[in-house]
Amino acid sequence: MNRSVSRKSGSMVFAPGIRWLNIRRLSRTPLLRQSRQIGWWAVAAFSLVQACSREAPPKQFAARVDQALLTEDEIATAHDSLAYTPQRRREYINDWVNAELLYQEAMRRGLGDDKRVRQQVEDAAKKLIVGALLERELYADENVSDDEIVALHNGGGDAFRLREDVVNVSYALFSDRDAANTCRTRLVSGTLWSLVMAEASRDSLLKSHLVRVATRQFFTQSNLYPAELWKLARTLGKDEVSFVLKTDAGYYLLVSHGVKKQGEIPELDYIRSEIRDRILIERRRTRYDRLLADLRAKHSVEVRLAESDTTSRVQE
Repeated sequence: MNRSVSRKSGSMVFAPGIRWLNIRRLSRTPLLRQSRQIGWWAVAAFSLVQACSREAPPKQFAARVDQALLTEDEIATAHDSLAYTPQRRREYINDWVNAELLYQEAMRRGLGDDKRVRQQVEDAAKKLIVGALLERELYADENVSDDEIVALHNGGGDAFRLREDVVNVSYALFSDRDAANTCRTRLVSGTLWSLVMAEASRDSLLKSHLVRVATRQFFTQSNLYPAELWKLARTLGKDEVSFVLKTDAGYYLLVSHGVKKQGEIPELDYIRSEIRDRILIERRRTRYDRLLADLRAKHSVEVRLAESDTTSRVQE
């Protein structure tokens, strides 16, 4: 007899009848879009049930394969309106037509009565329904307060120690050395970076030479390039203005807002999103455990272990 004891490992939750559920990465998309992740074959299989209860076909439809229809309402439901484009509509319709053709051919060959296929369809339906329940129960509240983030940052200890050096810098890239030096003079005189960049964007001459601006951003050696820029950032003191650095791309002007070395605790802003994710993951895990505990209290659950297991039968 196969072991059917449910178990949980990390953020991957295993349960009887469900291959896996990932609390951290559970899709937030509407269920019709989630169905595409399971496979078009599952959607096509469900259409068999829908076809039995469908009323008279609408006069307006987006696509048809024999008696199967794809309506505009179904397309609108499946797509995020903010990302909807004519190209995506064509792709969706083409996918639907291909899936419907394959589905009808599979049914013609009798695969709809295959026990293995029906079990897969049942598993897919169960996964969708459970996903809808977890969407409602685990993601009910996604708000994380600043107090929660600060508290975890202050008490996180070694969990947040840096694995590599990180610099917090502002930089501007100019196509002309004189334009870069003009802005540097204003910075050295005490003018704030934000004001200097705002003035440069309004000055027609400076604006024409201003190629790129980054303000108070975090960088590691792997994403701050060219290499000369990283070396320069590592040598500057806090709030120090650099000299104008000539590179193949142009002339860089840089201001350092601080450097954190490997092994140190980074600034809160650098790991704010990571802390928020950790809080949400732990919150979802707690809700998941509480939900299962409540359900176990409401139902009679019996688990039979494999014959080779010497553990006695467990009853709850």
